Amino acid sequence: MTTAPQEAPGRSAARHVGPPLAAPALAFLLLFVGSLILGPILGTGPTPSPFSDAQVVLDYFANNRTAVQVDGFLQFDAAISLAVFTAVSVSRMRYLAPHVPGPVIGGVGGILASAFLGLNGLLQWTLSQPGVTDNPALVRALQYFFFALGGPAHTAALGLLIAGIAVTALFLGAVPKWFGIAGVVIAAISVLSLLTLLVTDLALLVPIGRFTGMLWIVAVAFLLPRSRQRRQPETGARSPERVPAAQ
Repeated sequence: MTTAPQEAPGRSAARHVGPPLAAPALAFLLLFVGSLILGPILGTGPTPSPFSDAQVVLDYFANNRTAVQVDGFLQFDAAISLAVFTAVSVSRMRYLAPHVPGPVIGGVGGILASAFLGLNGLLQWTLSQPGVTDNPALVRALQYFFFALGGPAHTAALGLLIAGIAVTALFLGAVPKWFGIAGVVIAAISVLSLLTLLVTDLALLVPIGRFTGMLWIVAVAFLLPRSRQRRQPETGARSPERVPAAQ
């Protein structure tokens, strides 16, 4: 009688149970980019910078309520997608590398990035409501606030999420080394975008960090493995001797 082949001693793959990372990563990217495309289509052009002329800003929000409302809605939805990506990616990283700080750093960054982007969307929705644009000072204050939240604050927090994933993936050897290093560089640029709050000429760091970070997140969603190696006991290993119980 033949016996079933036994698995050779050594390492076997332990698989993380959870949803795929690609779906929320792609949703985050597409919803945010969609808000940037639909805004100019539905309105008279892209949302003006808070550093633009005050009258230009007031005219835009007074005459483009539908575009502003759609922008806020889509960016709030993008924040929800980012929160889902954060939860799943942190769960997977903690499974793959339970004793390193990267997943915690990434989790904190992802939660903050989602919260900042979500508040940014709600503030844009608020600006689209009737009567709000009757108060110029309120319009300017709300625009500065949602720019700070959805711009440097969100991008810097997104950098922490990327740093947590990149460092953990490099530690595990789970992604190509160049890709992991690129993630660390993108994370650094994203965090440095906070300087926009002090020096407005550095505002270019916000889109650089944001969009390279989004593309990196989508790519890592396909690269980050589900499985980790676990050590199996050797079949020929001696079991520990039992100590006879005291009489």
